Amino acid sequence: MIDHLTHHYHRHICGGGDPVIEVENPENVLNIEECDVWSSNMPKFDREAMSRVWKARHGSEDVADLEAFRPIKELAEQMLRADFLVITSPVWNFSVPYALKQYIDCVVQAGLTFHDKDEKGSSRPYFQGRPLIVISSSGGKAPPAHEDYVFPFLSRIFAMCGFDDAHRVAIEGLALRDKEECFQSAVREANCIADKVVQNHKLQLDMNYE
Repeated sequence: MIDHLTHHYHRHICGGGDPVIEVENPENVLNIEECDVWSSNMPKFDREAMSRVWKARHGSEDVADLEAFRPIKELAEQMLRADFLVITSPVWNFSVPYALKQYIDCVVQAGLTFHDKDEKGSSRPYFQGRPLIVISSSGGKAPPAHEDYVFPFLSRIFAMCGFDDAHRVAIEGLALRDKEECFQSAVREANCIADKVVQNHKLQLDMNYE
């Protein structure tokens, strides 16, 4: 999917309707950054970290406070500079894994990744219209809409940060069907979404430069 987004982004941004240019290394066209929420380097947002981060964000010069805030600030800056956000997550007890939730708690903070409530009104994003693509997977059939807490949660929480053009690719039945069949079906769906997302994003960029 990243390859497809890269090829289409390159074609549309260059302004032509030419055939998709094949790119062996997507990173040569887009700056692709990966964030592994399961990494041991992912900061733990526990009670102590929360306290130290709050102090650092409110003027503390204590070294321990600043060191606790540094990796969280870096994660937030990484997210804010993204033109596209692609999140992959299994359906885990009807929701998302705790590691992804911890990442969200690190980066989704008022005044850090979105405007806090002020005299201008309620909290609001720094920007709008950036695409979010959620790729979810499940061993069985995906839960019905009224039991699905993955996409509604992720689309709502990241919309707060300006990624409000949300789309979903559901890879389901991995324990019941041939995995390659599941994958190819998801690729076809992802390709259609990529076409739509990149074209919409190009139109928004054009409007910003007019």
